[in-house]
Amino acid sequence: MRFRRKGYPPRYFTAPLGTEAFRQEYHWFNSAEAIAEAREAAAAARCIPGSIGDLLRRYLAVPERLGPSEVTQAKVRNILERFCEGREDRPVKGISFEHIDAIIAKARIKTVDAKGRKVGGVEAARKLRKELRRFFAFARKLGWIAVNPVDDSQPVKVAPGERSTGFYTWTEDDIMAYRAHWPLGTKQRLAMELMLWTDQRKVDAIHLGRQHVRNGKFQLRQSKTGKLLTLPIAPPLAAAIDAMPETDALCFLITEWGRPFSVKGFGGWFREQCDAAGLPQCTAHGLRKATMRRMAELEMPNKTMKSVSGHSKDDEVARYTEAANQERLADGAIKRLVEWEMSNPVSRLDANEA
Repeated sequence: MRFRRKGYPPRYFTAPLGTEAFRQEYHWFNSAEAIAEAREAAAAARCIPGSIGDLLRRYLAVPERLGPSEVTQAKVRNILERFCEGREDRPVKGISFEHIDAIIAKARIKTVDAKGRKVGGVEAARKLRKELRRFFAFARKLGWIAVNPVDDSQPVKVAPGERSTGFYTWTEDDIMAYRAHWPLGTKQRLAMELMLWTDQRKVDAIHLGRQHVRNGKFQLRQSKTGKLLTLPIAPPLAAAIDAMPETDALCFLITEWGRPFSVKGFGGWFREQCDAAGLPQCTAHGLRKATMRRMAELEMPNKTMKSVSGHSKDDEVARYTEAANQERLADGAIKRLVEWEMSNPVSRLDANEA
């Protein structure tokens, strides 16, 4: 007997009709796992062994190769799929460092795609080269190639003035202006305080709710890194939460339909609220950078800043604190140097002798 259903792969039953085994087979044929298995088999059948398409299929079979979180995995998958598009049938062993150089150079050119989005640039080229190095390292592990062509390709060098500063970092004036426009009791104000006082990525901040509060502190696990963080709830954030009407929602922030925001949906919505407040340069991610800027200007050590943001590396902290007030930091540094010298008998003696 044959199983047939529109949108599902046809299969033959092996168990007799009316038996328990037949019923289990029927449920399996209707399951999402069966569809995925059939699609994987079809994709494998279409792939030319040893081709870029075959390598991509094998590489994507283990999502953890792409990154620790679903967000990172989706980004890396898009990068690799764009690279493989139109090259699926090409043999992996035929790719040389010259091909990689040409592909990276093309990725460096800033353009606008069919959806009107800006693509390309130096950062896009660097990310592509990084993922291609891992991609072809996997091919080398499979024994398909002896040398990783990306290792011999030209590194992406950043010309003076070409490095992107990323999202705009909110200033104290920006924060004051936003608060003046969106008072306590508005969802817009709560959204800003959540981002500012937790210093978390949008995907984590927008899904915070009362179930994350333990002993007056937030306990959350970062989606990207998997880190478990315990963060105190700052009084300004507590005031913004308390000013909102009580609901049964699991998230502090919900849409007008009473549902949690999606990451993209929240980003677009918050962008509109910044525009309404006269802050077109400001974004949700810029608040995460503002918190890092504040901590840098208060001369907090990197380890302290990482305990709040969840960053793992010092270079990540450095990138986020580039907007720290240089003049203020320099004033503090010179003041400390003067205090040290004046308290040092040897230095003070040398100065008097001079």
